[in-house]
Amino acid sequence: MANSFANPFERSRYLGSVSLVSPAIVRVNLPFATEVAPSQYAGHRVTRGQVGEFVVIESYAAAVIGRIVEIQLPDRDRLSVEPERKEGDEVANPIGVIRLLGSVDLNFSKSSRGIAEVPRIGDYVYLAHPDFMRFVIAATQGKAADPIIVGHLRGAPETGIALSPASLFGRHCAVLGSTGGGKSWSTARLIEQISTRKGKVILLDPTGEYHSLGDIAQHVHLGGQRSGADDLRRFVSFPYRHLNEIDVFAILQPSPGVQAPKLRDALTSLKLVQIEPTLADADGYLIKLNAAKQPINRALLKHDTAIRSPSANYDITKLSRQILNECVLPMGSSKLHYGAVHDFSHSGCVTLCMRVESAVISPHLAPIFSPPAYMEDLTDVIRSFMADDTKSVLRISLQYLAFEHHTRELVVNAIGRHLLGMARDGAFKKTPLVVALDEAHQFLSKTVGDDVNKVQLDAFGLIAKEGRKYGLTCLLATQRPRDIPEDVLSQVGMFVVHRLINERDQAVVVNASGVLDGSAAVFLANLRDGEALVVGGDSIMPLPIMMTPPVRRPHLPDVERKTWLHGAD
Repeated sequence: MANSFANPFERSRYLGSVSLVSPAIVRVNLPFATEVAPSQYAGHRVTRGQVGEFVVIESYAAAVIGRIVEIQLPDRDRLSVEPERKEGDEVANPIGVIRLLGSVDLNFSKSSRGIAEVPRIGDYVYLAHPDFMRFVIAATQGKAADPIIVGHLRGAPETGIALSPASLFGRHCAVLGSTGGGKSWSTARLIEQISTRKGKVILLDPTGEYHSLGDIAQHVHLGGQRSGADDLRRFVSFPYRHLNEIDVFAILQPSPGVQAPKLRDALTSLKLVQIEPTLADADGYLIKLNAAKQPINRALLKHDTAIRSPSANYDITKLSRQILNECVLPMGSSKLHYGAVHDFSHSGCVTLCMRVESAVISPHLAPIFSPPAYMEDLTDVIRSFMADDTKSVLRISLQYLAFEHHTRELVVNAIGRHLLGMARDGAFKKTPLVVALDEAHQFLSKTVGDDVNKVQLDAFGLIAKEGRKYGLTCLLATQRPRDIPEDVLSQVGMFVVHRLINERDQAVVVNASGVLDGSAAVFLANLRDGEALVVGGDSIMPLPIMMTPPVRRPHLPDVERKTWLHGAD
């Protein structure tokens, strides 16, 4: 036997012997389970059988790892544990149910999820030593460079758990848990650990609570207003040209009969005159009234790729009038010319033009349609951040971004689409990027817009499915796993699962993880604050870990501006 770990079969940690065997579980006699208090041995707490404890079953040349999921007394012994027992009453004979998790080859110091040899009747069962459990975890993952300390095993503060960066972020990571369970703290901890390793993280912060990351991050606010010359916060915009046509339609909601085609034609015309200004009149509009078709059609064919490219520029302040300019008869004096004003379409587009004008001047949509001069383009900020070696974290606060017109959902989806476009262009091959999305359930598996102009929020789902091959991975944090698409969660390689009370949430995690099962999921509702089950593709078992708190603990930004004004952040 290798001597690099504690002896897993110490007599002082003996619990009992196997009395029933099945492929997935065994039953074991627990003769000491009714002892009032646990004993101490060699400085470690030694229980005599408690639900949730890890155990080791002695088998030939292997140690089978399991977890106690149930303890019961036979009916005939149920009164034997009462305080007033009569002399001659039977002694309690508790029986434990153990879920088999994996096995360790003691000759070659290797562990795996498979059970090399199923336990036999009479095999001895021992309480797992913390040092042995640490060895089991390390033997599964192998030696990792610069591992991340995530916490310690439940009930064993001396047993720190270190996971490799590749196991945490190599196949995406999800931090799940009900409000108050420690989800935000774990997210902040992981971001801090990436920062210490000079990795790159873009954090989308819907509530602003991660402003506490302080000087390890660049902080920008999407939307919002300066409150004076002494306001040192950095405000950014996401200009409308980065939205695609479907996004714009979802905001402006044109009717399908007349308005939608004219809006599409107007957007195309404005992009065309931006590329070829000679086609526009003195005010910058493309006039089709009685105009020749040939120059316009020739230019459309010539610049088709540029017009359809992402972020093609145009002047949205001219959109409402350009819509009306599109309302002409398809033929005039000849087939080669447009005709006069088409009264029906012209009158039908008036309400659309009113919505366009209202949107352009709306203060809620200002970061999109009319950003102040002090607002930088977020896409430029992201590009500069990736080229900057001094900062590892870019926090994008969405605190001031409005919910009206589904602005928040559409913009976050567009940011994800922009990052995926950068990834496909090779921007993250040399320097991989983790994009962290808090409150992820708000931005995935949703359709926004009216019945006609629907937008499926699929950008982060696409990142989960294909971003990894381009060096782009995601960290999804949510309190509602049931609202995350199953095909997205199935791409996640590491789950940090805090307390989950809702049974549907538990079922989603069980189905998505591929490691967690019903017997382990029942523990999720009783996890303490800060405690989590860490479930990963490289782990021999779900690990109950008390997560290490972050140095910079998230909290709602009730004093954020005051902090920034004094330069403390």
